[in-house]
Amino acid sequence: MPSSTGQLRQCTSTGARPRSRTSASCSAHPSGSIYHRFASRDALFAAAWIRAVRRYHAQFDRITTVADPVEAIVETGLLVPRFCRAHPRDARMLTVFRYRDLVEDPPPGLEDDLRDLNAPVGRLLSDLARRRYGRVTKRGLEIVALAARDTPLGMVRSLIGDPVPQWLDEPVRAACRAVALLDDAR
Repeated sequence: MPSSTGQLRQCTSTGARPRSRTSASCSAHPSGSIYHRFASRDALFAAAWIRAVRRYHAQFDRITTVADPVEAIVETGLLVPRFCRAHPRDARMLTVFRYRDLVEDPPPGLEDDLRDLNAPVGRLLSDLARRRYGRVTKRGLEIVALAARDTPLGMVRSLIGDPVPQWLDEPVRAACRAVALLDDAR
């Protein structure tokens, strides 16, 4: 654990990548020992990012219990601010990389961890589109992704790393519902 609140804040709240000394203080390990487990600083941060992605995906199971398809899409969207509140450090870590960039040039040793990492998102969005529209179309998937992922993420992005207020759930809910009610036919 970091030895002070200031170190913890430095570990998770800045936009810049921390140095190995900062990373070591966050993990309670001497800075040299980090490289016994990770080949590079990028590998260390990519591993932390992968862990945060998996933690976010772990929430998806509760969506299958929501019977109404529009409400399931809305509840999926609400996972974003709820995750940011419950796991602020992981939420901040998710802003460090983009999946497609890591897959294109993965840090050595993380190729298997990255393979199909975002498959749960694709399955969830397809399931939500099928439930909402009775079929999966390109436009239906785009609408569901906009409602369940892009809209709520856009609404909380500027707050990631800071406290995400509870009241934000109400406008996230309204925006997600408005998009989810769109028709998938043109």
